[in-house]
Amino acid sequence: MSLSPVAAEDAEVTLVEKGAPRVAIVLPEQPAKDEQLAAQELADHLKQMSGADVPIRTEKEPLGNAMPIRVGLSFAPQCAGQIKTGGDDPASFLLRVTLKDILLAGLSPEGTLFAAYELLEQLGVRWFMPGEIGTVVPARDTVTLKCQATIQHPGFAGRILSDMGGKSGRTWFRRVRMGGFNAGGHGLGIRVDREKEPELFMQINGRPTSKVRVSHPEVQRRVIAASRGRLDKYPDLKYLPIGPADGAGFGDDPWDAGDMDPLHGKVSVTDRFVKFFNIVLEEVNKTHPDVGIAFYCYAQYMRPPVREKPNPKIMPVLAPIDVCRFHAIDNPLCPERAYIKEIVDAWQALGLEMMYRGYLFNLADQGFPFTMIRQIRSEYPYYHRQGFKACRVECKPAWGYHGPSLYLAAKIMWDPGLDVDALLNDYFARLYGPAAEPMQEHFERLERAYAEADYHTGNVFDIPHILTPGIMKDLRRSLEKAEKAARREPVLARRVNMVRIGYDFGAVNLAMMAAVNAFDFVEAKRQYDYMQTELIPVALEHVPPILNPRYAPGFTKRFWSGTVESGVERTTGGSEIAVELPDEWQFMLDPLNGGEALAFHKPGMGDRNWTMLRTKSDSWSNQGLRYYKGEAWYRTRFMVPVKYRGRDLRLWFGGIDDTAKAWINGVALEQLAKGAAPIGRPWEFDATPAVALGKQNMLVVKISNRAVNELGTGGITGPAMIYAPAPADSKAGKAHP
Repeated sequence: MSLSPVAAEDAEVTLVEKGAPRVAIVLPEQPAKDEQLAAQELADHLKQMSGADVPIRTEKEPLGNAMPIRVGLSFAPQCAGQIKTGGDDPASFLLRVTLKDILLAGLSPEGTLFAAYELLEQLGVRWFMPGEIGTVVPARDTVTLKCQATIQHPGFAGRILSDMGGKSGRTWFRRVRMGGFNAGGHGLGIRVDREKEPELFMQINGRPTSKVRVSHPEVQRRVIAASRGRLDKYPDLKYLPIGPADGAGFGDDPWDAGDMDPLHGKVSVTDRFVKFFNIVLEEVNKTHPDVGIAFYCYAQYMRPPVREKPNPKIMPVLAPIDVCRFHAIDNPLCPERAYIKEIVDAWQALGLEMMYRGYLFNLADQGFPFTMIRQIRSEYPYYHRQGFKACRVECKPAWGYHGPSLYLAAKIMWDPGLDVDALLNDYFARLYGPAAEPMQEHFERLERAYAEADYHTGNVFDIPHILTPGIMKDLRRSLEKAEKAARREPVLARRVNMVRIGYDFGAVNLAMMAAVNAFDFVEAKRQYDYMQTELIPVALEHVPPILNPRYAPGFTKRFWSGTVESGVERTTGGSEIAVELPDEWQFMLDPLNGGEALAFHKPGMGDRNWTMLRTKSDSWSNQGLRYYKGEAWYRTRFMVPVKYRGRDLRLWFGGIDDTAKAWINGVALEQLAKGAAPIGRPWEFDATPAVALGKQNMLVVKISNRAVNELGTGGITGPAMIYAPAPADSKAGKAHP
């Protein structure tokens, strides 16, 4: 087929005129699945737009007077060379519109499908979110399209937003041109029995951990054999997904190079694994010469090697899980995001191609108002400029607040050169109509709150410092303006209401946290129950979900149910608070773990060399201890009224990270309940034998914070109190001294 010439730039063709089709969609005789989908998507959206039933034909069927929209490269295979002048990614396409015909031609059927989506976007169709509510189709009885010869190539070979969920999520994924290359993974692809083969595992304090000893020849032999088996089964595999299993327990190995990781306070294990990857590839490449290894460049193996030179077929898949999520890479407040650039430069200096596996959600956060526009705006174009092959970004979509960020991420992954401000203006104008201005104001205010906040702790510990009452008032004001502007148009009102539910969820969370810290556990339980019974079900039943289906119910329960319910049990039904312990305690670091030998827990010790540290109101991260792993000590004084004579007394902590021992007046306390770091399951000790009623008592707590939890927390992380159980609940404890 010869191609018709493209007309002048301002020329247009008519697809539908006054509700009547002027075109027909033409498929090859044996169309690929994506070509069929492209034709159906065109017909369906033109029908929604104009009411016209645009016919779908095969190339041998008569078209009458209809202008053809030809779907597939097979109609003009000579165009492949024209497309490939800019790259040979199979998702690339040509959209050619002349006065005589239209051609959608991709280097693959998927590329042809993306050409159809480009055509529809040019007509004003938008897929801002999954489902009907996120789809915008303008109403026109006459539909025209500019003449053009548009060739597009994806900015990244892989464009993946994970965890979209459900049919509507998968449909949205394709419509915003996601897909392509992916690589990397956890695990070595072999089975090793820790009970029967302890010698194949790393050892810490004489015990095998969960981490396999990759320096052991038998481990290497098994991984090489398993890799060859995988390649025999999947001969087109470009990269073996080999890397450490998730979690801690690396121990020390002679293959380590002594390079200290500043985020973890431990030696980087990258040299160990690069040497291992080199050994595996040296053998595997004898039978499969082109294959490489893609590993998650992550946690304690994110830093580049300092001794080993990596095989050039190794691909680090950068996954900065431990790095602050609140800020963008160019934010001067955040040294951790800037640290990412140093990591990238060092890896690329070794001559390796890289891939990005980022995170578009706040770490271990059940669903507070949070957006990531600033990260996407600065970081995705940066990774493209650095030559990263792909972006595979882990998401926990809460579409009430994540909507603009996820849409922007998809668009920028396809074209990192797009004008972000123009994209956002289009997003708010088309999605919210007359409510666009206050909704844009709402999200911009939220963006500034995080960008300007010098806070970096994961989970929810810093949220009250960032979403202050003043910020929440500003957000509520703009939301109320939007609700008023959208009230006459039901679909617009529903879109605004998605954000309202997300806002209310955040406000109730803040109220619950404030009540916990004020020891008002009954009020905290009321707010917690409201979230669980009223807000979360509505948010999760919505399509798309307003809150994340996994994080909202799961993390709310995991991080708050234990503390809230335990607090209620210990302050009602005859149980009561004897002493609310303070927020600020005396504090001493113990990096050599010598405090017990030096009797830090005994009374009478001077306090000039102890400092002061906040507990429930601020994290270690915000008090200069973000990277400290080791032991530390807390001290405070308290007095229990004599009215509690004859009552048992308990020492209760709402949260501790990681583990604790406690003494009162030098007497070691029996642990009654072991909590969980950093919050969620309270700690409890029997204080009865040690408390002197009506007198000053010295409480000393030793904290061990050694596990890496990725949050920047440590020590006492919640409220603490001495309480008296209800007399019926008291056990026969030892008398007070």
